[in-house]
Amino acid sequence: MNKILVLDFGGQYAHLIAKQLRRLGYYSEIALPSIETEQISSDTKGIILSGGPSSVYQAEKPDFNEKLLQLDLPILGLCYGHHAIIQHYGGSVGKAKKGEYGFTIFNKVIDSQLFQDIEFPAQVWMSHEDEVSNLPEDFEISGATENCQVAAYENILLKRYGLQFHAEVKDTLIGGQLFQNFAKICGMKKNWDQKQVLQIIKQQIKNESKDKKVILFLSGGVDSSVAFALLNEVLGTERVLGLFIDNGFLRKNERERIQQKYHNLGYDNFIIEGAEEEFLTAVGHETDPQKKRKIIGETFIKIRDKVVNRLGICEDQWLLGQGTLYPDIIESGGSKHAKVIKTHHNRVEGIKKKKKKGLIIEPLKDLYKDEVRELGKQLGLPDNIVYRHPFPGPGISINLLCSDGKIIDNEKFALAEKKIKKIDLTQWIASQNYQ
Repeated sequence: MNKILVLDFGGQYAHLIAKQLRRLGYYSEIALPSIETEQISSDTKGIILSGGPSSVYQAEKPDFNEKLLQLDLPILGLCYGHHAIIQHYGGSVGKAKKGEYGFTIFNKVIDSQLFQDIEFPAQVWMSHEDEVSNLPEDFEISGATENCQVAAYENILLKRYGLQFHAEVKDTLIGGQLFQNFAKICGMKKNWDQKQVLQIIKQQIKNESKDKKVILFLSGGVDSSVAFALLNEVLGTERVLGLFIDNGFLRKNERERIQQKYHNLGYDNFIIEGAEEEFLTAVGHETDPQKKRKIIGETFIKIRDKVVNRLGICEDQWLLGQGTLYPDIIESGGSKHAKVIKTHHNRVEGIKKKKKKGLIIEPLKDLYKDEVRELGKQLGLPDNIVYRHPFPGPGISINLLCSDGKIIDNEKFALAEKKIKKIDLTQWIASQNYQ
């Protein structure tokens, strides 16, 4: 499938860009800026370099394979990417005389394909202390703001474009049109809509499952519920088994509520496994959030294997299904600059080993949450499933206050304890809607 590749230079900018492109109807994927040139597939029609927290002149900055800029593809740089292009071609980037933050008025300097159907002046969102101070040969200023002379540039022959502002955020009112215009420059045709996505995923399920059955981790939340509905529709209930594991970190009556909701949907091909003691024992000694995530992820696998053995399921005939989403993969190591966010419990070592053996199926792995919700609606799932978030994995365990019993600063502890006592937890809990 033709796509626009987004290189992630840090933060969540890359995700915002990819989601914006998909909303506009253009398939997009995220990759490391260090990706090898040979890994750029022929269906890549353009590349966007995202923003990021670093400066291009710093010693420590994201690894960037600058050979990518030799490709005969349209390339658009935003913020950090805007600077990276300039530096590669021999221009200069340095500290701005006056940084810009928040709403800014942007004006075009010349007509540009990137500005087609855009009215100026236009509101954009700036967040920078650096700026382009000297343009390389054959590059031309295309837009400016009051405090930034080179807020946009282009080199038509090389098909290189740069924007100092963040076109991906909603506060840049012209962002959608800018991406639409860039997609047009790339020669992209609209190839991403929810009806098409549903058919693609159904075909992928058929191709990946072959003649195997699937045991799917269920949580009651939208991700696993949509994956469950998809698998049931494509493979039939006789080839799908849902497994809901009660890990002891659920809200009150969560287990019974989820069971009832699945029965109401007509699903009887699922089982519930109580494993509260195993999970509580596994993490009872641990206070570090990252370690907790990994422990809980591995414990899910252990419980799943125990159930499989008890039921006499032949491993060679079954796949493990998960409601993994695209951001889960990126944040768990798919993107070097985003992995500090957290390690997802569906990307622990036990899962990786099964994945290497081809024993994992993840129908939603290319989608964002809003896209999954849309699929859920198409499949006829009710709002109390589509918009539900039960924190089934490590969520509540991680969010609970943890302590090893050692108080380092008695004064701070006493102050924190005093503040907590002021909170009427009973009233707060009663105000929350857990249906």
